[in-house]
Amino acid sequence: MTKLHELANLGQAIWLDYIRRSFITSGELQALIDQGVRGLTSNPSIFEKAIAGSADYDADLRPLVEAGKSVGEIYESLVLDDIRRVADILRPVYGSSTLLTTGEIGAGDGYVSLEVSPTLAHDTDGTIAEARRLFAALDCPNVMIKVPATPAGIPAIETLIGEGINVNVTLIFSLAQYEAVAEAYLAGLEKLAAGGGYGNPPYGDVSTVASVASFFVSRVESAVDRQLDELIHSGQHTPESLIPNPQSLKGKIATANGKVAYARFREIFHGERWEKLATQGARVQRPLWASTSTKNPRYPDTLYVDGLIGPDTVNTVPPATLQAFLDHGAASLTLETGVDEACAQLARLAELGVDLDGITQRLQDDGVAAFARSFEALMASIAEKREKLLAGWQLMTVSLGSYQDGVDAALAEMKQQQIMARLWAHDHTVWKPEPAEITNRLGWLHIAEVMSDNLDRLESLAEGVRSDGDTHALLLGMGGSSLAPEVFRRTFGVREGDHEGRPYLDLAVLDSTDPGAVLAYAERLDLSKTLFIVATKSGSTVETLSFF
Repeated sequence: MTKLHELANLGQAIWLDYIRRSFITSGELQALIDQGVRGLTSNPSIFEKAIAGSADYDADLRPLVEAGKSVGEIYESLVLDDIRRVADILRPVYGSSTLLTTGEIGAGDGYVSLEVSPTLAHDTDGTIAEARRLFAALDCPNVMIKVPATPAGIPAIETLIGEGINVNVTLIFSLAQYEAVAEAYLAGLEKLAAGGGYGNPPYGDVSTVASVASFFVSRVESAVDRQLDELIHSGQHTPESLIPNPQSLKGKIATANGKVAYARFREIFHGERWEKLATQGARVQRPLWASTSTKNPRYPDTLYVDGLIGPDTVNTVPPATLQAFLDHGAASLTLETGVDEACAQLARLAELGVDLDGITQRLQDDGVAAFARSFEALMASIAEKREKLLAGWQLMTVSLGSYQDGVDAALAEMKQQQIMARLWAHDHTVWKPEPAEITNRLGWLHIAEVMSDNLDRLESLAEGVRSDGDTHALLLGMGGSSLAPEVFRRTFGVREGDHEGRPYLDLAVLDSTDPGAVLAYAERLDLSKTLFIVATKSGSTVETLSFF
């Protein structure tokens, strides 16, 4: 039994927030399902990375291009194929799944989600039409169509639920947004019970439809922490002079927001209105915790899993967070503990003048825009590959001569031993029987996701340093800690200053303890306007600590 099975026994399902063709076909997805993963979610950003950022789909592109398919048709063909494959793999989970509240078979897990085009986020009729079309085209009972919780999305959700279409409501950040989503779900069920229905689901059968409400977590934390930092460093107050102390709320608000939303979920799906639907077989709309990778490296990497565990919930996690939880997560009921303190934390935040409603609305707007950008970038990438194929572009092939048989045999052995799946699972036996240092040396597997998640923090830090008047950065390191930054500096140079005349930092690297090298930088730089970056992987490199 893994920790994911322990969570399932507590009433929470772990879904994976990731998709890619090779991940599906290699057996890696099935291996994670065997460990307890119970569903999968996708979004435009994930598909952009999968299709534009890999060669996994290139072989399938050629026949589509040769058949004269448009960019939109190519996109849909590739994506629907992935979703169908995942739905088929998840069917055994769906068929044996029960929901803690109703005990109904097929009511809980085994779902895969596909988003309507983010360009329709403010178009109710367009969202309804596309959701209907996608649900009918996939024709899988364990598919959910993702619809954003925008003002235009709310009535679309009610209509789709009323027609028996499974909906994953996405981009929920606030209690008010969640309440509107839950109301739309209930109203949709009531329409379905009164004789709605669309396509395959039997008319009026509320037991045929499932839904989750995707409540985003870590993005709220990052945005609130930035405002708390501004209070702390504003110069108008010291932390001690502010009651409550803003520092005491850092890293707490996202979890508090989730706990308050879960308490509201318990209230909404209780009482006469709900019981009338439940007696007809209706399922609760489970809260789904999304954006659960920890953005701030100072916080535990399982913070938004450990702290949000409760019955009738889902947590959708990226691969890095999944592996972290499997390794050192804690499976215990936490959602219904400390609710009073969570309410008090939100009240103290308001006392400090931090407008959580304003923050969450901006986050929803930004989320819609970000998904739209990813979708447009994906379309542009497919268009570029399409044009290359139409122009006669060929995939590169190589011949290894007398070495070919040896390489083929090695690759076959790697496949037979499932080396790639074991590597992604952080299995140290790929290298040695004992863990040694190996399990602490695999961060590179997920570095792209980690850096992407921290992009806002990095840009905020850089902007803050520039605002403080710094003009230079000196990185102090040895070996790998200094070589990569030096390559970046030589490759990209220094960006020109902005319209206000503030310069971007000019990076230099000190990786020699020779006194002359140290003195040269000490004499050349204005040390009062220099950001020093001490870089050491182990934390014990003698030369780097000497620089420090």
